[in-house]
Amino acid sequence: MIEFGRFRTAALLSLLILAVAVPASAELVTSHEKAVNGYPDLVRRSVEFWSDGTRLAGDITYPKGLKAGEKLPCIVLCHGWGGKKSHLNIQIGPMFAQAGYVVFTFDYRGWGESDSRLVMLDPMPKPGADGKVTVTALAIRELVDPLDQQEDIDAALSFVEGESIVDADRIGIWGSSFGGGHVIWRAAHDRRVKCVVSQVGAMDQRLGLIRSNALAKAQADKIKRARGEIPPVPLGDDKPEGLVGSPYYDRFMDFVPVDYTDRITVPVMIIDAELEHYFDNRDHGQRVYEKLVGRVPVEFHEFKGMKHYDVYSKNLKDAMALEIPWFDKYLKGE
Repeated sequence: MIEFGRFRTAALLSLLILAVAVPASAELVTSHEKAVNGYPDLVRRSVEFWSDGTRLAGDITYPKGLKAGEKLPCIVLCHGWGGKKSHLNIQIGPMFAQAGYVVFTFDYRGWGESDSRLVMLDPMPKPGADGKVTVTALAIRELVDPLDQQEDIDAALSFVEGESIVDADRIGIWGSSFGGGHVIWRAAHDRRVKCVVSQVGAMDQRLGLIRSNALAKAQADKIKRARGEIPPVPLGDDKPEGLVGSPYYDRFMDFVPVDYTDRITVPVMIIDAELEHYFDNRDHGQRVYEKLVGRVPVEFHEFKGMKHYDVYSKNLKDAMALEIPWFDKYLKGE
């Protein structure tokens, strides 16, 4: 059990001690900082945070030597289908941090180091006087549920908003592949997001269901799931070849980022691969660009000869050469 009252008291005492003992010009150092492999000017701190009752794991990467009271702009990174924060911590996160940002990476619920959402298998027993129950539950791991993941992104933004080294008025969001759609959706629904980069992003998951004649099945499954006629979540069902994780197709129908672009009021950069094999760019990144152009600052780049996964390898430096100045312009005013 978390003793919230005791936690608040300890936190207030710590703040009072810091205010008395540390001069304003002193370097801010925490005992939880760790070195970042290959990046001697950066440090990383691992954290836990909560999303709709599930404990998630995150990492904060930032430049060494911050002074007490110093605040930097922040970029929250949203990985793609089957991704983990550990992948983004190797190069992409550190490259943004080296450019003068606090970078937050995290694992969605049921992925990587984050806890699972739990589904009870038996009828819930009557809670005790303290409200606690002991149940048999199924841990939901590696489920691609865009609506749950949006809850997690919301929680990630809330977490960094409360970080002492983050300027909460200068928070950007970056997403790739499935996460590329996530950041468009988030920008349309969250005023805390001040700048967006979406690369090789899927913006309309309905199209794949329509073209494979699976839309009716997804709707039928949604009905059956609500009625308890099939398992409560589709673990192990219809895994796409070459991808890790079970898609929650019934929820894909309710997650269509391109339909909400008219709500976006902040700068957006979109990077696509000319040789994209998962979808047609004209229905995804290019379509979002066309709906945004003339309304907000927006750029669309389609890298010639690039495949979907090349953006993490041979085209990584090319992408970062566009993305870092974009964030610099709209989060730093450079």
